[in-house]
Amino acid sequence: MTASSTQALRIALIHAGRIIEDRTLEAGKKATVSVGADPRSTFCVPMGELPGAVTVFKVRKDGAVLLKQHVDEGQLSLGGPQTPVSSLAGDEVALPRGAKGRVKVGDVTVLFQMVTPAVAAPAPELPRGARGVVAQLDRAFVVTMALSLLAHLIGAGYVMAQPTPVEPELSLAELQQDRFAAVLMPAPKLPQPVAPEKPKDALAAAPKKTVATKEPSAQAAPQKARPASQDELASKLSRMGMLKVIGAAGGAGGIVGDLLKDSSGVGSVADALKNAGDVRVASAGDALRAERKGAEAGSTVTVAAMGTDGVKAVELRDTAAAAVVGRVREEPVTVETPDISPEALGSWMKGRRGAIQSCYERELKRDRSLSGRLVLKFTISQRGRVTGLDLSEGSLRSAAVADCISTLARNWVLPFTPEDEVPVAFPFVFSPVN
Repeated sequence: MTASSTQALRIALIHAGRIIEDRTLEAGKKATVSVGADPRSTFCVPMGELPGAVTVFKVRKDGAVLLKQHVDEGQLSLGGPQTPVSSLAGDEVALPRGAKGRVKVGDVTVLFQMVTPAVAAPAPELPRGARGVVAQLDRAFVVTMALSLLAHLIGAGYVMAQPTPVEPELSLAELQQDRFAAVLMPAPKLPQPVAPEKPKDALAAAPKKTVATKEPSAQAAPQKARPASQDELASKLSRMGMLKVIGAAGGAGGIVGDLLKDSSGVGSVADALKNAGDVRVASAGDALRAERKGAEAGSTVTVAAMGTDGVKAVELRDTAAAAVVGRVREEPVTVETPDISPEALGSWMKGRRGAIQSCYERELKRDRSLSGRLVLKFTISQRGRVTGLDLSEGSLRSAAVADCISTLARNWVLPFTPEDEVPVAFPFVFSPVN
């Protein structure tokens, strides 16, 4: 039996007056059609009053069969008028071509009909020339690409077949030296080419009107430096310091000699100052004798002669800052809640006493008499943070100490998490030790 002659079973489900599913089963394939709330049923209906799975139809190769013992009521037409399903004999009713009907399973109505399945349209096929990749390429493009590839291969083969040129070794003189290499390895001086001597007969035969061009000679004699004029020398001296002027007076032809040669008999600085009162040129011996000009009562003494008869045993030591130590004493802590133990809170605060003592000793260096009592009040939040900080109570009147302790306390995180905020008070007594 062919697929075209085999009837297919079309089933539609109606629940609460509306179609919830419509499906046509595959013709000629054996299957069992069930309806119920079980997800493994052919038609799963989770709503309603259906059991897990109720088998209603059996599909065979030559048609389908209705199992009427599993249905409540319904009508069936086997090609003629409709007949109640309960009046048909047997538990199974074969459904011939064109049979249709309606049965009820629980509160779900099942509509069914034997129909001729639609013939599936054949799959479209590509033309024969378009089935391959090569057939889809442009022929002119493929030929051009092949010729280009062939030309590149031939060119690369020709280049690879050529012999490798051998580069001649360069001498040291032929290397292009930079300014650093020229200092380390100066280029050797090459001998100057000597022009061949011309015979006298050739010189005599040469025309007299020929004018030879002058070539610059590499060995030309250097030009003598022009002596500086008087104006240039004066301008140069004006830009020099006094030490440079004196240092330039070397020998009889020096600058100082030129300046003093036309003076009225001044041969030296000593001769020029010999008639000046209380002024003479000091010598090395005068410096050693340490002579002094002035009153006759004056004398020269050493540092040892200037000592006194006072305190003689003086002990010198390295300078050092005197240590300033302060004492911080805690008084009993006050806690207004049973959630936090005063002993545990006091033990935690002892670990912060060193930082509080540092704040006090820093100000004690400025005021050695600083002392008094200070009460640190704050509130422990539910997360252990410090809130509501207050340092106004106490006899220690030092804003610097209070500000330092406030800066420390704002960053504290206590190991307590009370159910509600807890106010605490820490009294401290500050006093200097030395």
